Amino acid sequence: MTRATILGAAMCLVPGAAVAQVEAVDLFRTGAQQLATGQVDQAIQSFEKGVALKPDAKEGWYNLGIAYGRKRLFAKEVEAYQKALGLDPNYVNALHNLGLALRDLGRRERAVEALAKAGTLDPGASDAWNNLGVLRLETGDLEGAVAAFQKAAEADATSADPWFNLAIAQMKAAEKETASERQEPKLREAVRACDEALARNPKHYHAAYNKGVALHRLGEREGEVAAYRAALEVRPDYAEALFNLGAALSALQRNDDALKAWEDYVRAASGDPNERPFVEAARKEIDRLKGR
Repeated sequence: MTRATILGAAMCLVPGAAVAQVEAVDLFRTGAQQLATGQVDQAIQSFEKGVALKPDAKEGWYNLGIAYGRKRLFAKEVEAYQKALGLDPNYVNALHNLGLALRDLGRRERAVEALAKAGTLDPGASDAWNNLGVLRLETGDLEGAVAAFQKAAEADATSADPWFNLAIAQMKAAEKETASERQEPKLREAVRACDEALARNPKHYHAAYNKGVALHRLGEREGEVAAYRAALEVRPDYAEALFNLGAALSALQRNDDALKAWEDYVRAASGDPNERPFVEAARKEIDRLKGR
């Protein structure tokens, strides 16, 4: 999850403004430059001095929150965004980042509230909707996750990520169903969402892979094979796709192709201890196909 961006010091000073206010604006500008160039500790010092001189500067508090977040000082980050929101309760960027900081602190219910408010205030805030969907997915609110990802996709017609996340949410929702007739429409929606993600980013190999998984659950082996092959065109060493491709080809009794997929999988996965039981299964398939 990515925080919203740094904001420059765009404050208007009336003629004859106090020297302290001028100094504060300079400090905010310097802090933004330091933050942009990775000088986080120095940026924190600049922003802290700036808000001490001008405590009604919501952008100063907001950027201070970003700086705290870069140092993983999440409690201080939350306090800074709350200061900004005390000055402007409808400050969408601050609400968005507050939600993510609260999530990092494990305060998920309040995180959901902040992100939901950000999306409601700005229906075009695709990142806020997408992050809300991720958070709801983490908490098991699959219906809420689906709705949030749909909002994110509507808000940004170019991004593949909301569609991919929507596919994952639909697949998880299908897993919760016990009857196949209730699983099928969710899996169909997952396939469609993967296609939408791939239309926006043809190299999104995770979308191609998960399309294959959804088609497997629908019993559509040929489509499953094509989806795994599409993922492997982008990432030839994608172990999970190679394993599933071998299984799908074996089920279709396309033995020569299956043998190659299993052998490619073993080469790709042999060095990964997490894949050890699957490598053993693949070797058994290789022996079977070779008539050993």
